[in-house]
Amino acid sequence: MSTAAVPPHLFSSAFFRDPYPTYHSLRSTAPVQWDESVHAWVLTTYAAVAAALTDPHLARGRTPAQEADFQWRLNERGQADLLPLHRLLADMMLFCDPPKHTRLRALANTAFTPRVAEGMRPHVQAVVDDLLDRVQAIGAMDVIQDLAYPLPIRIIAELLSLPAEDRPHFKRWSDAIIAFSASLGGSPEQALRAQPALESLRELRAYFPTLVRQLRQQPTDTLLSALVVVTEQGDRLSEEELLATAVLLLMNGHETITYMIGNGLLALLRHPEQWARLRADPALITTGVEELLRYDGSVQLRGLGVAEDWEVDGTVLRKGQSVMALIGAANRDPAQFPDPDLLDVARQVNRHLDFGRGIHFCLGAALARVELQVAITTVLQRLPQMRLAVPPEALEWQTVPVFQGLTALPVAF
Repeated sequence: MSTAAVPPHLFSSAFFRDPYPTYHSLRSTAPVQWDESVHAWVLTTYAAVAAALTDPHLARGRTPAQEADFQWRLNERGQADLLPLHRLLADMMLFCDPPKHTRLRALANTAFTPRVAEGMRPHVQAVVDDLLDRVQAIGAMDVIQDLAYPLPIRIIAELLSLPAEDRPHFKRWSDAIIAFSASLGGSPEQALRAQPALESLRELRAYFPTLVRQLRQQPTDTLLSALVVVTEQGDRLSEEELLATAVLLLMNGHETITYMIGNGLLALLRHPEQWARLRADPALITTGVEELLRYDGSVQLRGLGVAEDWEVDGTVLRKGQSVMALIGAANRDPAQFPDPDLLDVARQVNRHLDFGRGIHFCLGAALARVELQVAITTVLQRLPQMRLAVPPEALEWQTVPVFQGLTALPVAF
């Protein structure tokens, strides 16, 4: 164990451009170490991170005592108006624990199955073709703005029954709540930046009941419609739970996939031999996508709380302490992945953690895989000469610690 603070470059601009040297350095120093600056344990090995994602001693939500303390601290700081945001997050499967998580997940699983996701493949292909048709004659595009962003937002918005004219509003509301949840880190002090999220939540609550009422009266074949009517042993989602689930699906259904597509295509551009290999053998797309997710995935960490004392790698983490499970570090751990810094689209044993593990395994993983497989295969086949239009060092990366992703990816072809 090490109690030294994590090196200050953990969340520096250089880190966001390439976090993996930092991960290797942290892992070699101590796989479990305390970071006083964020007041949390930092885990960097595959074994420790995988254990943290599945062990019931660690929690996504707060215990009743922790919640009461948190609300007291919000009141002390005059931030009680943030409680509606926290309640929205607490109704999301991603941020709650059994038995509540078990109930919400069972209801959502009924409506969102791998079969549903696979059935979307022809439509995903049509959307990708439409987006590439718009830029192919131009000979250049920004992968993020022209493909990686509009593809998943269009797919998930359709699944959520959002009228085309309302999608920009819902996206803006979702983005504000993403920014709040990703930067919060359990600290009321950080929540001072929450005003856009509060305004977005107010607008969502004004908009959402009408949409739900319409779907109750006239069900459609969309995912949200199924969630509105789904029941499990007489149970159903409340309107608050429906809103939280819809926002969560929109958040995870576009933000992470946008980064996955951008990161994946950039990795292939930087490894032309893998680009050529995948283009020559499209059947490799299944292992290729898993490798791209391992190599440079969109989700870099998960924040957890210690619900009961927990021992990992000879270190005891005490009840009430916080944990940062560095998924990006785990996915490059040489103890789990031979030659972890090598991109190999044919890698066979690849139990990466980008979709999580255990009861919180990503609900939309099947749909994400379909979108990634279709988008990357189609780009490889239609734009075989694609190349970076700027020097690699000129690329800009977002700076939310939870995610790894480009703000833009200019290419020419």
